Amino acid sequence: MTSKVKVNMRVCDKTHLIEVEMSPEMEFTVRAETDCKNVREFIDKLGTLTMSDLTDKKEGRVWVCFRNVSMSPNCLVPAAVLDAAWMEAGMLSKNRAQACGFKSIEYPKD
Repeated sequence: MTSKVKVNMRVCDKTHLIEVEMSPEMEFTVRAETDCKNVREFIDKLGTLTMSDLTDKKEGRVWVCFRNVSMSPNCLVPAAVLDAAWMEAGMLSKNRAQACGFKSIEYPKD
């Protein structure tokens, strides 16, 4: 089974579909449908993730990789990878997430 998260980065006019699959050994494979070269670089460098990579904010591979690629600091893809992986691991309710439909960041006018 896999878990999917769609990222709509309207600021840069890009959409990414992130998919994470967990193996019986609790290793996580991340795939992405994207036309962004920076997101592609990030996903390609991630490799297989472990549970520690999903929970360690200081040394987890998601954040270390994010710091070492060309991706913009405001990109939501790393958070989407973690959301999909957490759903796959059962640490975030897939039913609840799907019922909510989305998270959002808003830019209110003054």
